[in-house]
Amino acid sequence: MKKTALTYGALGLVPFIAFGILLPVWPDAWQHGLVYAFNSYSAMILAFLSGAVWGMTISGARPDKPTNGLTVGIVFSLVAVGALLMPLPYSIYLLIVSFAVLFILEVVLMFKGIYPFWYTMMRAMLTAVVVVCHIFLLYWLNDLSVISSPMQV
Repeated sequence: MKKTALTYGALGLVPFIAFGILLPVWPDAWQHGLVYAFNSYSAMILAFLSGAVWGMTISGARPDKPTNGLTVGIVFSLVAVGALLMPLPYSIYLLIVSFAVLFILEVVLMFKGIYPFWYTMMRAMLTAVVVVCHIFLLYWLNDLSVISSPMQV
């Protein structure tokens, strides 16, 4: 299971890297749409991870070790939807903070015995790459002024 999780996790980084770090490589006419694709993908992954917290909490729940994992699952799903409704670059900032806070909460769940150590270490690496991709995207947005240009369909 570890190998499969790591493989899927690494594959999940491909859109973040392609959109976040490599944005200037794409044709100018595509950049605005790619920024919104990045934002949407990011929100979707945040919602997916919050669902994973929900699932891990239910499967590892013990009466002697209560957690707030179900609440975390709901709250971060709602944050992901909220990020889609916010204007750029604020949604990107919200997503950066959300990925970081969700990871911290997952570390807490690891210490409560809900998450395995290997999963938390994998998530640490994945979260670091995701946050860096968001930071690169913010840098490119400031450099390319993609935010202020009208969306081209």
